[in-house]
Amino acid sequence: MCRRLRRIGGRVLARTNAFIEALVRRDEIVGAVLYVEQGDSVLAHTAFGWADREAGLKMRPGSIFRMRSMTKPLVGTAVLMLKEAGKVSIGDRIAQYLPAFDNPGKRDISVYHLLTHTSGLTGSIYDTLGGTRFATLREAVDWIGREGPVAFSPGTSYLYSDPGSSTLGALVSELAGMPAEDFIAQHILEPLEMRDSFLNLVPENDPRRYRVAATYHGKPGEWIKYWDNTQPQLLPFFRASGGLYSTAADYARFVKVMMRGGSYNGRAILAPETVALALQRHTARVGRPEDTEADDQFYGLHWTVHADEYAPVLAGAFGHGGSDGTIALADPQRDLVVLFLTQSRGTETRRRVLQELLAN
Repeated sequence: MCRRLRRIGGRVLARTNAFIEALVRRDEIVGAVLYVEQGDSVLAHTAFGWADREAGLKMRPGSIFRMRSMTKPLVGTAVLMLKEAGKVSIGDRIAQYLPAFDNPGKRDISVYHLLTHTSGLTGSIYDTLGGTRFATLREAVDWIGREGPVAFSPGTSYLYSDPGSSTLGALVSELAGMPAEDFIAQHILEPLEMRDSFLNLVPENDPRRYRVAATYHGKPGEWIKYWDNTQPQLLPFFRASGGLYSTAADYARFVKVMMRGGSYNGRAILAPETVALALQRHTARVGRPEDTEADDQFYGLHWTVHADEYAPVLAGAFGHGGSDGTIALADPQRDLVVLFLTQSRGTETRRRVLQELLAN
């Protein structure tokens, strides 16, 4: 860790807490959790507002969130584990494993293209209400391969792609010989002791279900609850592009393991050289690959890298966001992990919170 950089002090945390409390008071968000860990010290693990406002349930530090696209790094990590096991190379064409992609428009898509969002796959397997007409992940991905639209030739540009992440989930299932969610649970969640994390909504007799915060959409002052834990999950299968349920503390452990080279309690989840590969800048997050030096936010292998869009961080910082307003950010040079989790879809408060916390 670079000692010249300031540590997150009590005054900064108090200022940030007051900032988030004001967001709740002004109804810019319904509720949130802030988690800050630096070195081996948890500096903040604080809840704000409501987990379910209509039910009168306050947010708790241990509230469980629908992490949405923060699922993607887990799926990418599973692919890289299978690479280390010799099951796949990232340069392999996806059609070698999923025959539905063996057609002129999709045949050249590689695993690397999917990991970096440069496959050109676009469109959606979901309907406007978030459900789907497909019964299984593989059925949906086979449709992506046969009929799904493409925006450009693989490798020629960047387009953030939920269908691409779904395809990686189907690839994990094919290579592992088990559902992707089972592989991720067995090889990531369980070894990392992420006991409050799951990839499909747990049944009603599991007490963790009632810790899952309700989710809202709309805008400040006009939030509408569109899902809560009394309802089934929107899809009948694991949503590989965004199906994780987790807590701030659990997800922080996953991020910290990546920040420290891929090992936890003496057990290697990924080799250090694989972690380094995953966290390199492989492409710009916005724009063409050749424009990467002009952009301040990039994409690794299913990780966002150097996320200056959110706050002043240093080269090597990485993380990922989710569409309900969540964000994880790791800054290795500060030895710092920050999570800001909210369930208020349609507001960009995470950027402002991180700027408040990290600005000099």
